[in-house]
Amino acid sequence: MKKNLTIYIPAILAVLAVKVYYRTADSEQLFWILAPTTKWVQILSGISFEKITQVGYVSHEYRFIIAPSCSGVRFLLIAFVMIVFTFVPIVDSMRKKVCWLGFSTIFSYIATIFVNGIRITVSIYLPLALAGKKILPAWITAEQLHTMIGTAVYFSMLFVIYYLAGKLCKQFFMGIETVQKTTIGRFLIPVFWYFAMVLGIPAIGRLYRGDWSGFWQYTLLVTGICMLIVLFLWLTVRIRMLFVNWHS
Repeated sequence: MKKNLTIYIPAILAVLAVKVYYRTADSEQLFWILAPTTKWVQILSGISFEKITQVGYVSHEYRFIIAPSCSGVRFLLIAFVMIVFTFVPIVDSMRKKVCWLGFSTIFSYIATIFVNGIRITVSIYLPLALAGKKILPAWITAEQLHTMIGTAVYFSMLFVIYYLAGKLCKQFFMGIETVQKTTIGRFLIPVFWYFAMVLGIPAIGRLYRGDWSGFWQYTLLVTGICMLIVLFLWLTVRIRMLFVNWHS
C-alpha cells in the first residue's frame, strides 16, 4: 500500500486540480477536450457546428450547443480514478506503475472523447425521434431525458472501459485474475466508482452547504437507470454462462 502512495497521491492531486480548473473554465480553456469531441460528433451525426468564442460549438440547425457542461470532464475523472486505483496494486514494478499512471491519463482522455461523442449524438437525435410520440411518461421532462441518456451511455461504457483497461493491463503489465475473478467483482468496481464520483462526492458538498434541492430526485433517476443496466448486464452474463454450460 505504501509504495502505491507514490502513484495515488499524484493521481488524487491531478483530479483535484482538474476539478478546480473545470469549475471556472470556459469553452476556450476547455478547447483541448471540446474541439476533438465536437469533431467526433460531426463525424457520427453529420451535423455541422460553428465555434463561437466564450460559448462553445453551436449547431444553429438543431439548436444545440456543445458547451463546457458537455465536455465530459467528470466522466474523464471517473474513468481515470477507476483505472488507476483498480490496477496499480497489481502492477508488479514501480516503473510499470508510473507507466500505468501515464497510460491511464491518455486512455481516459481518448475514451472520454469517444464515449462523449456518442452521448451527445444520442442526445441530439433521440429527443427528436421521441417528439410527438407517447412513448415516455408525461412527467419526464427534457432535462430528465437528457440525464437519463447521459447516465445510460456513461455508466454502460464505464464497464467497457474497465474491461479494455483490464485486458491491456494483463497484456502489457501484469495478470488481473484477482481483480476479475467473479462476475460480482466485475460489476462492483465500475459501479462503486461511478456512484462515488457522481453521487457520493457531490453529496458531501451539499451536506457542507446544506443544500439538497433537486438532489434526491436526481439520485433516484440516476440510480434507477444504473440498476436497470446492471440487471441487464447480469442477465446477459448468466444467459451466456448457461449457454456455455449447456454446450459443454
